[in-house]
Amino acid sequence: MAATAMLAVLFIAGCTADAPPPTPTRAPTPDRFGAPVPTRSLDGTALSDRPCNLLAESELQSFGLQARGRLQQLPLGAPACVWEGPGFSREVSAAVIVDRDYLVDTYRTRSTYQVFDAITVGGLPAVAQQTTVEALTCTVTVGIAVGQAVDVTSTEFGTAPAPPCDTARRVAETVVADLPPLQK
Repeated sequence: MAATAMLAVLFIAGCTADAPPPTPTRAPTPDRFGAPVPTRSLDGTALSDRPCNLLAESELQSFGLQARGRLQQLPLGAPACVWEGPGFSREVSAAVIVDRDYLVDTYRTRSTYQVFDAITVGGLPAVAQQTTVEALTCTVTVGIAVGQAVDVTSTEFGTAPAPPCDTARRVAETVVADLPPLQK
């Protein structure tokens, strides 16, 4: 019986010694919900906590916005800067989100928008979204790097409001053009 037990141990040991090593598995790719990966990366970290510095006074004037903005906390926790047009004709906010992939979040929740248009801003993937087709508010979210985004919302008021997605896109293009490349 001792001989049989010894043979069993040798047999098992022999089998495990000759077994091929386990094949390393790749970590699963996170689901991007259809959001494209940016082809280049910009760095918004320096301005993420100072969003009122995203636009220069001359840039604000070109959008018909007053030079002085006010800080406002977004529901996700990031600070945004809100600028108003004269006579409260327009309100634009801008934020840089650097602690989550906000473009992916936007794609994940796309069913909540009646308007969800994939666009590019400064050569980077973006989306313009509105809750309804007639909405006076439009948000443009730009993926500036994996894990970073610029989010610009424009609301147009008055008797002849400008198309809010056009304004949001123009502001987003200016913000993106001013950001430095991400250093690796």
